[in-house]
Amino acid sequence: MSDSKAESGDSDAERLNRRNVRGSSLLLVGRLLSLFFTVLTQVVIVRALSKSDFGAFAYAFTLTAALRILLSLGQGRLLSRFLAKYEEEKDYARMWGAILMAFGAIAVTSVVLLGAMAAGLAPLIGGNFDNPDLTGVLLILMFLAPLNALDQVFISVFAVFSRPTAIFIRKYVLTPALQLSVVIFIAMTNGSVEELALGYVLSSAFGIGIYVWLFFGVMRDRGAPLPRKADGIVFPFREVFSFSVPTMTQELAYLVTNTGSVIILGHYRGGVAVANFRSVLPAARLNQIVYQTFVTMFLPMTARLHTRGDHDGVRETYWHSSHFQAVTTFPIMVMTTVFAHVTTVTLFGQRYADASTVLLALSIGYYVSIALGFNIYVLQVYGKLKFLVYSNIGVSALSIGLAFALSPKYGAAGAAVGAGATMAIQNVVNEIVLIRVIGWGDQARRWIRPYLVVAAGLAVLVVVKVVLDPGFVVALLVSAVVSLGVLRQTRRELHLLSLFPELKRFSALGPLLA
Repeated sequence: MSDSKAESGDSDAERLNRRNVRGSSLLLVGRLLSLFFTVLTQVVIVRALSKSDFGAFAYAFTLTAALRILLSLGQGRLLSRFLAKYEEEKDYARMWGAILMAFGAIAVTSVVLLGAMAAGLAPLIGGNFDNPDLTGVLLILMFLAPLNALDQVFISVFAVFSRPTAIFIRKYVLTPALQLSVVIFIAMTNGSVEELALGYVLSSAFGIGIYVWLFFGVMRDRGAPLPRKADGIVFPFREVFSFSVPTMTQELAYLVTNTGSVIILGHYRGGVAVANFRSVLPAARLNQIVYQTFVTMFLPMTARLHTRGDHDGVRETYWHSSHFQAVTTFPIMVMTTVFAHVTTVTLFGQRYADASTVLLALSIGYYVSIALGFNIYVLQVYGKLKFLVYSNIGVSALSIGLAFALSPKYGAAGAAVGAGATMAIQNVVNEIVLIRVIGWGDQARRWIRPYLVVAAGLAVLVVVKVVLDPGFVVALLVSAVVSLGVLRQTRRELHLLSLFPELKRFSALGPLLA
């Protein structure tokens, strides 16, 4: 039977899941390429700048990320849900209204917040830091906030309309390559940290220009060009903003957890402590590479299934994506937890050896959150908004409390333990509620088994670490072998050959995947 015939006999959920995984896999390749650029960029920056200058740049970059969340009012990923819903219903008037509302929200909040920064907020923040260059760097990098907010809007649009290639080229190839070029130029010319910040802003602005050009072509292809008359657009204020408030609390919880700890750490322990925390953060976030890639396509797919009333399909795609993330992220997780010390020293040098504890704590939190999948987004789709608001408020309070309790005494390691513990606790609680919403179905053992395999593989590598304490290359090879064993034992739950029938052409993969 041909692949097309086989696909025609599948359910809607199976076809959407196949499209989701294949499109997400393209984005995963792009994200891997992007992370190569990002990690290389981080290594060059860390080695080229003094600890004080890198701490100032990292501090300003963290605040910029916070501004991006505030500027978007939670409407970036929220668009995925509504655009998928409106296209399913052929309601193009509301679809365009939702898109224009997102752009409008970014425009209005950008004027207010960036104006406040220029008027005196940036000098006020810089005056409380131990590096005088912070104010200038912050005044430049703050323009990344609206650019990154627009970036999230365009990603949501392209994900809903199944255009992963546009995201691949612009987000994962072009912009990271430009930023790496900027960093190398700054390092070779002994440029200033302000020049580095300016290069980052110009790179992002160029990427947004590419998105704008692609956007109108995609909308024409979907048969949904911008209406020429105002009465052809309906702004769904009530429907969108009823979801925006809970989503904003989620964004604020992320802001507090990821930014608040850095601000508190910088206040009590200064730039060197921030440098220890931020230097290994990109390596810890490697654990999110599959998660952040798959969420782009997962959100519109889940919204479509829920709109169709296919709850079994939602459960199937949720667990399948969770297993896929847990298994494919396993090798990154063990290199940043079990072998955190040797990884840190190899990447950033002996002077950052103390940051290995930071890497360990953050990576545990990130892995727990990705292994439990997109629980928070499924709860959003099912309308569990009141719970999410309370959960996000509780997470914010817990994160701030742990940061104040641990950062002053234990520095970067304390901040990392607080952030990692907060991420893990939040996702465990969300998972308990999610299971009550969608249930186990009749295949609970099938959902749990991959996690037991992952735990067994982790135990083997902990023994290797304790007994042999290998160097980086040997640790990498051993982790790769154990990771292949985990993949072999979970092959049935992942359905790799049905998702990627092209793999059948490679006979060498038969013993591993068959």
